Amino acid sequence: MSTVLTDYIRSLAGPREEILDEILRDAILREGMPSIQVDDNEARVLQLLTMLLRPRRVIEVGTLFGYSTIHIARGIPEGGKLISLEVDPHAASLAQRYVEQAGVEDRVEIMVGDAAELLSGMERDSVDMIFIDADKKSYPDYLKACFPLLRPGGLLVADDAFAQGDFSAESEAGAPPDREFRAINTYNRAVMRSNRLFSALVGTKNGLMISYKG
Repeated sequence: MSTVLTDYIRSLAGPREEILDEILRDAILREGMPSIQVDDNEARVLQLLTMLLRPRRVIEVGTLFGYSTIHIARGIPEGGKLISLEVDPHAASLAQRYVEQAGVEDRVEIMVGDAAELLSGMERDSVDMIFIDADKKSYPDYLKACFPLLRPGGLLVADDAFAQGDFSAESEAGAPPDREFRAINTYNRAVMRSNRLFSALVGTKNGLMISYKG
């Protein structure tokens, strides 16, 4: 997405909500967290999806410091629950703090551990919506783990679908330089060509691939 379009969207939305601005400043400037959270427009799209779908159970793969978590939770109806999976205990601790600051802690449970292992213990066809925004090399694996959990009529959403940007922080020494790009491309092709999913790429800054399970 061009800088001009990004600036235009910001001008339409107006100033960022004060509590969200405080959370971003604290996480990035004071806690030194990487600035790789969803942007404000992507966050609004996620909240809009939950407002429309009104899910009772949502899974988020990759919490980071909880910026997307807060927006997803804001759209969940009373009695619904968002289970967010994060491998880094420090990031999860920060996310818990920010979720409480945002006043959505009653709808959020943050689980610390390997996402693949945590997903493997969940019930099939029990989830209304899943948002994937974790290590890009594992996107095809997350698809295999998440698809059985999603109920018919549910939504599967993946961030960074444009497969652009700097993923070097996720790469181990000696890993192929295009590993993350290839993994995201594999995911995109799989959901686009699946006869069980109807998918569309939404042109946010980093791209959201949204899939409906029939």
